[in-house]
Amino acid sequence: MNSPALSGTSTKKQKIHFHFVDSLRGIGVTWVVLYHIYATRRLVELSKIIPDWLENVLFKWGSLGVAIFFVLSGFVIAHSLRTATINPSYVGRFSLRRLIRLSPPYYVAILLALVFALLSSVVQNEAFAPMNQAFSTGRLVAHLFYVHEFFGFKSFDNIYWTLNLEIQFYLVFCTLLGLAQWLDKLNSKEWGKAIVFVPTAILAVTYPLGIFTDNGLGAVLFFPLYYGFLLGIFAYWCWQGNLKSIYFYLYAAVILAGGIINSSLFAITCVIVSTLLLEVGKANRMQDLLNWQPLQFLGRISYSLYLTHNIVVGSVLFLVFKFLKANLFTELICLVVAVVVSLVFAAIIYELAEKPSIKMSRKVKLRENTEAIKA
Repeated sequence: MNSPALSGTSTKKQKIHFHFVDSLRGIGVTWVVLYHIYATRRLVELSKIIPDWLENVLFKWGSLGVAIFFVLSGFVIAHSLRTATINPSYVGRFSLRRLIRLSPPYYVAILLALVFALLSSVVQNEAFAPMNQAFSTGRLVAHLFYVHEFFGFKSFDNIYWTLNLEIQFYLVFCTLLGLAQWLDKLNSKEWGKAIVFVPTAILAVTYPLGIFTDNGLGAVLFFPLYYGFLLGIFAYWCWQGNLKSIYFYLYAAVILAGGIINSSLFAITCVIVSTLLLEVGKANRMQDLLNWQPLQFLGRISYSLYLTHNIVVGSVLFLVFKFLKANLFTELICLVVAVVVSLVFAAIIYELAEKPSIKMSRKVKLRENTEAIKA
């Protein structure tokens, strides 16, 4: 291992598939689906009979699935770029590849959200205003380029803010990594990562510590939540021997302390997930731990499920409660049907939109062979 805290890019090129990562994706997206079912406030009777701790774990804390996604994204992108030599041309091809990978399913989800909003407006004899904001061409175009939050437009579906941040995460990290490599060449030393990422990490940790507050910017700009993405990156680098374990654990400990002091379950979850990734990697269990077919299936369709579940959940609950009397039995039916239909719908979207987008993105050749796991 090199003496600097952060050394050069790993040269490992083995082709592997991280089943543990896919399973964590499946757990995260299932948690989010349950959270949004609960957020409809339809599970009134069910809430009365289950213990508070179970209600918290199953439903109320489900939004923490986003924390899982952010950490996994950092881990996966660090793996994807582990052998890359980054320059402006590479950043452009990398960006194009990510956009091709992510955008077709996202555009399908936008279309579905607009169709359902239109149907709702017709049924209720109201003006067409998705998420209670007038539709406009500018609003649509801003969505297509992941910048609607910057222009004050409401999301057509309230989960899109995370996609905006993910795009920012990817582009900023790729650029910073390229800067670190440039500094290495400039100085003929391997201090580039330390020079670039130590200040970045210090600034990022000010948010979970409560030194700075995002004041709502966390849904628009990447930086207030960048510590979660960095934890995933640092966990990967540590596993690969590019970062000493002590530095990762010190950084995670600071974030954990901030999470406890400021009652941030999001920060605490990021620390737990990143630590799990590192420890599972060290134990050489990344390919077999949680390698269960149901979880692998959920992980495989997780992006499509995340994009479309809100539409399905809202529609199912509306229809069931329209024809059945509200009671515990009806709530249980809604819960089961909403989950099952969401899974089926997501599997269809995966086959028709996401899988083709994955194949299409791989046609964008990067200068080096960076065999990435699905991100």
